Amino acid sequence: MENNITLTKFGFIGFGLIGGSVAHAIRELYPEAEIMAYNYYETKPHPRLNMALEDGVLSRVTTKLEDFSQCDAIFLCAPVKTNVEYLKRLTPHLSPDCMLTDVGSVKGDIVAAIREAGLTKQFIGGHPMTGSEKIGYEYSTSKFFINKYYVLTPLADTKPEYIQWMKQFIHAVGSYCMILDPKKHDAVVAGISHVPHVISAALVNSVAALDDDNTYGLLAAGGFHSVTRISSSSPEMWQNICESNKEEILTFLDQFTDSIADFRQIIEQEDSDALRTLFANAKAYRDHILQ
Repeated sequence: MENNITLTKFGFIGFGLIGGSVAHAIRELYPEAEIMAYNYYETKPHPRLNMALEDGVLSRVTTKLEDFSQCDAIFLCAPVKTNVEYLKRLTPHLSPDCMLTDVGSVKGDIVAAIREAGLTKQFIGGHPMTGSEKIGYEYSTSKFFINKYYVLTPLADTKPEYIQWMKQFIHAVGSYCMILDPKKHDAVVAGISHVPHVISAALVNSVAALDDDNTYGLLAAGGFHSVTRISSSSPEMWQNICESNKEEILTFLDQFTDSIADFRQIIEQEDSDALRTLFANAKAYRDHILQ
C-alpha cells in the first residue's frame, strides 16, 4: 500500500544521537524537505544545532514553539519526561493534520499525556531499538537504523495514513518494523534494555567501591567492558527512563533478583550440575536470539 500523504516539513524537539540520526535519514530520503529543530537555550546559539545547519541536515533552528504550527510531522526526541513537558507547550500550536511521534523508550507517560491533550488520532509512538553509549548529535548517523528493529506503538484511533507513512519510512532506512501495544512495549524494554542498564550501573558502582588503588580498573578487560559499556550512556536519560517505567522495571528486577539468588545458592552448595545447567540455558537462549 502506497502512502496517501506527503510530509515535507519536519520539526524536532530534542536533537541528540537519535533525533539527529532520524533527521539524517529524512534528509537522505527527502533531500528537499524542510527540517527544523528547537533551540531550548532560547537566548544563545546551540552549538550542536549549528553543526547540523552547517552539515545541511537542518534547514533552520527556532526558539519559538509556535513555529511548529507549520510542521507536517514532529518528532519528540528529548528525554521521556521532557517530551511530556514539551507536548503540553506544543499542543496549542499543533496543526490538526500534523503527525506527532516520539523516539522514547517508555510509552506510558507520553500516551497518558497524548490522551489528556486529545491528540490520539495524530500520535504514533516510535522507538528505534538502536543507539550507542556515545551521546550528542555529532555521533548521529542514519546507519544506526540498518538491520535494527524500529517499534511502533499506535493507539486505537491513530490515523492509518500515519501508521503507513511511518512503516514505509522505517523500511526505507533499513530497519524492521514491529507493532506493539504501548504497555507490552514498556514491559519488554524493561527486561531487554532498562534493567540491563541498572545491572550495569550496579556492577560498575560495586567495583568502584572496592577499587581504592585502581587495580580493578587496570585489570578490567573484555568481560567487564562488554557488560558495562552501556554505563557510559547519559545519566539524565536513564534517570528519566527508570522513573517513567518504574513498575515494569521493579517487576523485572524482582525476577532478576530471584535469578541471582538461585546462582548464589547453587554456587554456595557447589552443585556443579545445576550450575552448568544455568550457564547452558543462558547460552542456548542467547545463541538462539542472535542467529
